[in-house]
Amino acid sequence: MREYSIGVPFGLEPVIPTDLIERISRAGQEKRFVKNDTIYRQGESADHIYLLHSGRVKTVLVTPNGQEALLRIHLPRNILGLTALATNPVRDGNAVALEAIETSEIARGDLYALMRTEHDLAEHLIRLLVSRMTDFHYRVGEMLTQPVEQRLARALVALSQPDPASSNGSVRNDITLTHEELANLLNTRRPTISAAINRLSESGLVRRSGRRLSVSNLEGLVKLYQDPGGWNPA
Repeated sequence: MREYSIGVPFGLEPVIPTDLIERISRAGQEKRFVKNDTIYRQGESADHIYLLHSGRVKTVLVTPNGQEALLRIHLPRNILGLTALATNPVRDGNAVALEAIETSEIARGDLYALMRTEHDLAEHLIRLLVSRMTDFHYRVGEMLTQPVEQRLARALVALSQPDPASSNGSVRNDITLTHEELANLLNTRRPTISAAINRLSESGLVRRSGRRLSVSNLEGLVKLYQDPGGWNPA
C-alpha cells in the first residue's frame, strides 16, 4: 500500500501502477521539502493532492487539547491529501516530511480531469481509501480491547516490514520513530510506551542502542500480538 499499515497486514506494494503514476506526476507541479517541513496543515482548505516520489511523510491529527495522533507513514509512490476530493475539502491532519522529499502537487480539478480520461484511476484511489479506512477501524478496536504490549508488538512488526521498492528486500529491523511518535501512533502516553519497550527489551524481543530501537526477535513479536496470554515477560 506504500504506507505502513499498523492494524491490518497490508503489503507495501504500490496500489497505483507505474505508468499511471507517471501520468499523475505529469499533471502536477514538482514540490520539494526538507526534513520537518509541513506540507499542509490541519484545518486548511484542501485544493491539491500530493504524489510522493521520494522520502517519507507522516500525517498527524492534532486534538483540541494539543495531543497528537500519528495516522500513517507514507512511502514513495503514495498519495497524500485525498480530503481534497471530499464534499468539504479541508485537511484532516498535518503532513510533515520525515526527511528530504520530492512530490508532485496536483490541483483537484486537474485530478478530476485525469480521472475522466484514466478510468482505472478512480478504482485505484477507492482501493487506497478503503484500505486506510479498514486499518483505521481495526486500530480503534485494538485500542479498546488490547494491552499496550500487544499493540506495540504489532506496530513494531509492521514498521519493520521489508520495502519491495528498496535496493535490498531485507527486513528493516531498525525503528526510526521516537518513543513520542510511537505513543502518538498507539494513542497512549510516552512513559507508557517507554515502559513497554523496556519490558520487550528485557524479554529479548527488541534491542536498544542509545535512542535507536531495533527488532531482535521478529517471530517473538508476532507471537506476542497473536497470543498475548502466552507471553511471560522476564
